[in-house]
Amino acid sequence: MRKYVSLLALLGLLTPALALDWSGLRPAGAVTLVSRRDRGVELTCAGGDSLQLTVLAPDLIRVRTVFAGQPPALDHSWAVAQTDWPAAPFQIAEDAATLTLTTTELKVVVTRDPLLIEFRDAATGRVLSADARPMARDPRSGRVAAAKRPGYEEHFYGLGEKAARLDRRRGRFELWTSDTPGYVEGTDPIYQSIPFYLGLEHGTAYGLFYDNAWRSTFEFGHLTQEAVEYSAAGGELNYYFFAGPSLKKVVSRYTELTGRIPLPPLWSLGHQQSRYSYYPDKLVEHIAEQYRAHDLPLDVLYLDIHYMDGYRVFTWDKTRFPDPAGLTRRLAEKGIRVVTIIDPGVKHEPDGRAAEGRAGPLGPPNTSPAAAPAAAAPARYSVYDEGAAKDYFLRQADGSVYVGEVWPGKAVFVDYTKEAARRWWGEQHRALTDVGIAGIWTDMNEPADFLDPTGKRHENIRFDDLGQHTPYNGMRNTFALNMARATYEGLQSLQPDRRPFVITRAGYAGIQRYAVKWTGDNNATFDALALNVPMFASLGLSGETFVGADIPGFIGRGDGELLARSYQIAAFSPFFRNHSAIDTYDKEPWRFGRHYEDIVRKFIKLRYALLPFLYTTIEEAHRTGVPLFRPLVLNFQDDENTTTIDDEFMVGDALLAAPVTRAAQRERDLYLPAGLWFNYWTGAAVPGGQTITEKVPLDHLPLYVRGGSIIPSTEPMSHTGEKPWNPLRFGVYPDAEGRAAGSLYEDDGLSPAYLSGQSRRTQLRSFREDDTTVVVLEAPVGAYRPAARNFELQLHALPACSTVHLDGTELSPTPAGSTGPGWHRLDERTVVLRLVDDGRPHEIRLR
Repeated sequence: MRKYVSLLALLGLLTPALALDWSGLRPAGAVTLVSRRDRGVELTCAGGDSLQLTVLAPDLIRVRTVFAGQPPALDHSWAVAQTDWPAAPFQIAEDAATLTLTTTELKVVVTRDPLLIEFRDAATGRVLSADARPMARDPRSGRVAAAKRPGYEEHFYGLGEKAARLDRRRGRFELWTSDTPGYVEGTDPIYQSIPFYLGLEHGTAYGLFYDNAWRSTFEFGHLTQEAVEYSAAGGELNYYFFAGPSLKKVVSRYTELTGRIPLPPLWSLGHQQSRYSYYPDKLVEHIAEQYRAHDLPLDVLYLDIHYMDGYRVFTWDKTRFPDPAGLTRRLAEKGIRVVTIIDPGVKHEPDGRAAEGRAGPLGPPNTSPAAAPAAAAPARYSVYDEGAAKDYFLRQADGSVYVGEVWPGKAVFVDYTKEAARRWWGEQHRALTDVGIAGIWTDMNEPADFLDPTGKRHENIRFDDLGQHTPYNGMRNTFALNMARATYEGLQSLQPDRRPFVITRAGYAGIQRYAVKWTGDNNATFDALALNVPMFASLGLSGETFVGADIPGFIGRGDGELLARSYQIAAFSPFFRNHSAIDTYDKEPWRFGRHYEDIVRKFIKLRYALLPFLYTTIEEAHRTGVPLFRPLVLNFQDDENTTTIDDEFMVGDALLAAPVTRAAQRERDLYLPAGLWFNYWTGAAVPGGQTITEKVPLDHLPLYVRGGSIIPSTEPMSHTGEKPWNPLRFGVYPDAEGRAAGSLYEDDGLSPAYLSGQSRRTQLRSFREDDTTVVVLEAPVGAYRPAARNFELQLHALPACSTVHLDGTELSPTPAGSTGPGWHRLDERTVVLRLVDDGRPHEIRLR
């Protein structure tokens, strides 16, 4: 060990006290004046520094520090969505040494000299987070830094997408959106940059969001016991502190600040198939036909970059796709939608191009002899021409347009910080929506540049950034956020009666307002599969609910076993897409033989059967910010056993899955937190608070239902729009006291009408009264009216039952398979009850 530490010191990787290099950083000066403001206080400090403490909510404090000599900046954030907060009362108390700001939930104690900030629980006085040293800035480079004292048993989560384990403790992470194909555990940075983390110690949580888009570093006690350190290469020290004590409360408040996911179209929760690339159009239709012939549900097919004319965005290759509108229409008849890729690089063609006989953005060229121009006349690419004429492309400090290189060759990039450029970019999608394209997949938006993936070549670029002309290094991390915004708002404008569906690879805080996230160019290996759970869970804790990975991995061949195990996780991730690289073996489910195809079909159909539950849970995420795909610690933060578990996950509050992520594994241990649990497949009750061992043959996923849950489901279908949810089943799984509760959320699944009340929520609960089990089905709330259907209640863990009364009237037993009202016993502990959904409340008593 001593030799190892010595080697680190020789390499300059270890400093005597703090791992972060603080040389050249000047600490903020001592407090010399306190000025009360409407929403908090402003502190004037020695040396010309200033600091503002702003009370946004009783549990949310903003800290903004401006150092002497720091260039003035607008008080604006591309990440923050909520800026108008209701007034929250607070008190200020001062003495010679400290200033204390108190709300109903927080006590912020500021030591005057040196300037240190401490956040405490207002009720208990417990320290939640405290500065280890004053905030600081290097006046030469502009680098800023902060350090917080870690708890001895503290765990850290968040930072969005990282190829790492769930608990960030002892880790070092860099935030710089980067194109990193084939990443493995430990590759850092990768595609996204979310400067938000959560701390948890002894069941109490808090959150910190450093809203600074410059390249930054987080060190969670990586090489020191003394500090959790943050450093950014420029910009302001501007952070938000969120008080818990629950993780869910912190995540909910963070997503209130940065925005929550819009409710996605229902079809986007269906199974999706992609490849780099499917072409020509006949191959696309062949894949659709094969899916239907193999009885494999499918809702979406993707077109990668080969549908374009020479990789020019917003064009069609008329040789490969002579009739895009006809293609989308024929696929729609099979219940399949089409999503196309769009990259940010616009082909650089200032002098036009030789006529190629292919389509431009406005349709096919005019090839009639009478109308044809002289043979030598160049064809024009209107996307480039318009963007250049309107000055929408990124420029360098000397005023020249930056020209990089991506798929079309030389390319320019839109400055999405310009409002007019965003509107223009959104309008370009008409070339796709007018022919029936249902969604947009934004890729290469770190932004990738083949000339330099690191960004060093781009340092002279300037973003308009509301007239501030901000250097590239301060804006790169926000590029994908603003591109996604332009795309989302463009689709809203072009199709106001539909919910936009946008996918992104890169992003910054707030990206969840506009786009679904997939985890980029992963490997088709079991090691990569094992990363899915902590990556999805971390993204969810960072505000991004709609996430998923390429099944079974983008790079490499994989095999049938990997495909089967991948689908067992992916069936529960919101984004559910099979995708592979251009130079890899085909990965559609039938490619590896019937044995593996049958397993894949089982889990795709399970996904479709659980759509009512998944849609209800994704609506909860839209409403509260709490994700669908959850680490166990989010639901059981008081259980220390869950703090590092990242090979299991939960779906909402109700389902726990323990997937297999190692080849040839046929047995695994799994932890069930305290409480009563039910094996989803057998219905058997299992007590929690223990680790159990389960056989895991290839077609099996350990899946458990938490006692106290009611899970809605339906019959599987070939696509989400094939038929109504009929019957609607409610699996009732009581806790140890015989109680259960749940709900069903519904709307039309397509339009934004849910925002104006066109939705429906049905609540159910059950409990025991002596020897009677009571189920209460409340009257639905909301204006949406679904098609006629039946309800089917499946009640588990019932004591002996011989009579069933519905609203006081005894129901007669009926045979299994009957469709009318009635009931039958599934086994000695399970009863199935059927009734018509008539929109009225009902009470069922079983004894």
